[in-house]
Amino acid sequence: MRDMPQGRIMMDEHDRFEVSFRNPVVRMWFYIVLPTGIISAVLFLVLPRETHDVIRIGGYIILCGFFIWTFIYKRKSKNK
Repeated sequence: MRDMPQGRIMMDEHDRFEVSFRNPVVRMWFYIVLPTGIISAVLFLVLPRETHDVIRIGGYIILCGFFIWTFIYKRKSKNK
């Protein structure tokens, strides 16, 4: 990486994050995390307050699963 005059670090081609459906991480985010957030928001509005903790924990578990998958996927793709 090269330092730019303003002190910013310029990213190489392989360090860039491509936001398109060709990127598996973006695709999985749209398939898993986005629907989970939408469904959780609807359930928070519809269900009684006593069930909010269960909904929140379920969302956290799904979010943690996504980040674990992302970590494993990036680690596996670096080894190739």
